Amino acid sequence: MVYTILLIIHILGGSLALLSAAGAVSTKIFDISHTWHVRSGRLFFIGMTMVFLTTLPMTLIRPNLFLFLIGIFSFYLAWTGWRRAKNRSGIPGKQDVAAVIIMGATGLVMLGWGGWLIYSGDGNGITLMVFGGIGGLLSFREFRQFRKGPVKGKARIRAHLVSMMAATIAAVTAFLVVNVETDPVWVAWLLPTVIITPIIFWMSRKMLPGLE
Repeated sequence: MVYTILLIIHILGGSLALLSAAGAVSTKIFDISHTWHVRSGRLFFIGMTMVFLTTLPMTLIRPNLFLFLIGIFSFYLAWTGWRRAKNRSGIPGKQDVAAVIIMGATGLVMLGWGGWLIYSGDGNGITLMVFGGIGGLLSFREFRQFRKGPVKGKARIRAHLVSMMAATIAAVTAFLVVNVETDPVWVAWLLPTVIITPIIFWMSRKMLPGLE
């Protein structure tokens, strides 16, 4: 009964994240009101938070280390994107440092567990290796930026864009994996990353020209 309730909330959160992500992206591509972009982004973060807070107990009730790690990875992306939008000073808080440490440690676990799964013949190991590498790289990049000083202006906006779009990839991936079966299994997990990543670079260059 508890698991079913959590699952319903989880699905509602995922649906909210998908719909609001589409709204947030559309407002920028078609240059619609910034207010609507902010509202859509806020709803997206709420949806991703609902997904994360239900993933943790669900993977404890029905032990699933794979989904537990993916849950941390996905929320880290949304959290980082949200913090970049809210923290205009660019000065990291304790919560930001904690998030980087947690993601860094999670990335190492994902790489290790992914390697073991590949050795065991489980295709999901490839998914963990890729996402673990991405998560580890992003957390290292955040840590390096913290040491350099506040991230402001266009750099802050780009960091917000990249993290939020990466979190959108996570939301789309979850929808695809649940509704589409692929062989090998890792195709559904990695296809959104392959398709949407070039769009992130395109949006970054279109909206923030001249920023290297």
